[in-house]
Parts: sequence; structure tokens; C-alpha cells
Amino acid sequence: MAAMTERQRYLASINREVLERPAVTCTGAITVDGIVNAGIDPATMWQDGNALAKLAKAEHDMCGFEDLNLFTVWTHLEALGADVNYQEGKGIPYLRQPLFKLGDDYQMPDMDRYVKHPAVVRTVSAFKRARQLAGKDTAVTMVTSWGPLTNAGHLIGTEELMMQIAMEPDEVKKLLRFCAEYSAEAYKAELAAGYIDDCDSVMPGEPTASGDLISPEMFEEYSLPYLKVEMRAIEEAGANACLHICGDTTEHLPLMAQTGAIALSIEQKVDPYKAMEQVAGRTAVIGNVGPVEPLMLGTPEQVRRDTLRCIDAGFQVIHPGCALPPETPTANLRAMATATKAFRR
Repeated sequence: MAAMTERQRYLASINREVLERPAVTCTGAITVDGIVNAGIDPATMWQDGNALAKLAKAEHDMCGFEDLNLFTVWTHLEALGADVNYQEGKGIPYLRQPLFKLGDDYQMPDMDRYVKHPAVVRTVSAFKRARQLAGKDTAVTMVTSWGPLTNAGHLIGTEELMMQIAMEPDEVKKLLRFCAEYSAEAYKAELAAGYIDDCDSVMPGEPTASGDLISPEMFEEYSLPYLKVEMRAIEEAGANACLHICGDTTEHLPLMAQTGAIALSIEQKVDPYKAMEQVAGRTAVIGNVGPVEPLMLGTPEQVRRDTLRCIDAGFQVIHPGCALPPETPTANLRAMATATKAFRR
């Protein structure tokens, strides 16, 4: 019997097929080693689709991941008109200032114009180049936006959003509906047949819905209904919808499993055994080797132990718990991949 390709294993894993070992992937692998190995300029890479694709390929080859991941998480906000500060390569980009005030008349962009926006063109060109570099046998995964609650926080300011949930909940929900419906249309446009083909999964990040910030009751009211809109749009457009939420999401996991995501990516704050109990087989689980301890600061042996713990708990995909610090050593990332690939049930 022929060995599974990286792509076949990733797709089988997120579909919860019984395999002899999990897949191993990485979202947002933007390390110093990777940038040097790819031969790209960190001052301009965020605005260069070819550079981002080369970086994804370099991280795959150096570390042994089974996907090429494109982390272009600001695409939807930038195409909406937000001013993203790319900091000349110094750290993660951010919005220079909020784009809206709560209660504004939020207007859905013309999607024919959306696909021509430079940020979208850059993202699409990065994906197409990544698929060329990956070939047909390696998964290509992408992150083009935050989730609706997080986008709403960027658009009016996260502190303002949290305050207005208590003061103007109906207006907040109006903004959340806009964010979800806009991103749903954006995903459909990006993933339209003939535009971005063969995308294996899309993973919105929703850190503002973390259990460190909101209760399960608030999640059910202010995140779940809007995530459902986005997850459904991704699936209907032909890609697998995955979801990442930072922080301690232990109590949120049963609700997260209701979003329609095929797989949930969780942080190291969640006990892996408890996570599997909470999800109860309703979705695949991705994670949750600590990005700081042990991946940045630990030893390869510590990484191996944490990796095997996640495998033992039953995770379908082994993956850092959250975005990697740029200083993360390649040897530790390779240890995570090597331990996963050496495992047999």
C-alpha cells in the first residue's frame, strides 16, 4: 500500500479518520531562521505574496511540517479600508487606528472591487505561489482574517467593544453581523472556483473570544452565531473551516464545536485530555504544544515529551498552541515534527 502524502494525511486527520499517527502542521510560522533560509526581506515580506509563499515553503522544509501555511490575517480588514501598520518587519502588524465608531452605517463592499484590492491580490498571488511550491502532495492552509468578535474589536477598538457590550448590546450585535457577513462574502470571493483553487483549510483566529476575556455565556451570545456564518461560508466555498481561539477555552469548547468548524485549534492553557473530553468527538482537535514553553525556551527533549502528551490525549493534528515567537529555534520545531512522524499507534 502506498504511503500517504502529507496532504492526504492532513485531510484525513481533520476528518477524524483513524490513522497510525496524527498530522503535524504549523500556523503562523514566521521565525528568524525561516526568514533567513527563505532569503526574504522582513521589512517588505508582509506586502510581497511571493516572499510569504517562500517563507511558508522554507518553514515546511526546515521543520518537517506537513503543510505550507499563509498567515495573511489582515487581508479582510485592509481591503475594508483599515490602515495596517506593517512596522517595516518589526513584529506583528496592527491597525494604526479604528476604522469605525459604534453605530456607524457599515456598508458591505462591492465584491467585484474587493477581489481587485491590492491586499486581496497579494493574498491570492501568495496562495497560488504556495500551491506551486507545495505541489499536489502537500497541504496548503491559510489565515486571511480574524474572527467576527476580534474584527469588531479592531474596527472600533477592543476596549470600546467590551465596554459597549454592556452599554449598547444591540449596536454591538449589528457590528458583529456586519463583520460576519462581510468576511463570509470575502471568503467566498477568495475561494471562488478558478480564483484560489485547492485550498485545504482556512482558519480564522478569534482571540477576543478567549475564555480569558469572555464567559461561555457571552461566547454563546456574541461569538457563536457570527462564527457560524463564517464557518458555513468557508465550507460552502469548498474549503475546510478550522477555528483557532487563544487562551483558556476549556469551558468554551462544547460551544466552539457547534460553530461548524471541522477542527478546533487550541492553546497550551487547555489541558489536552480535558480538551478531548469537552469536544467529545464532534470535531478534530489541533494543538497544543506550547509556543514559549517548550518550543522557544525548552529543549528538543522537552518538546518531544509535550508532543507525545498531545498525541496520547488523542489530538488529530499536532501543532503549536498559538503563534510562534520569531526566535523559536528550528531544532525544537523539528523535534515536534520528528516525534509525531516517529509515533505509531
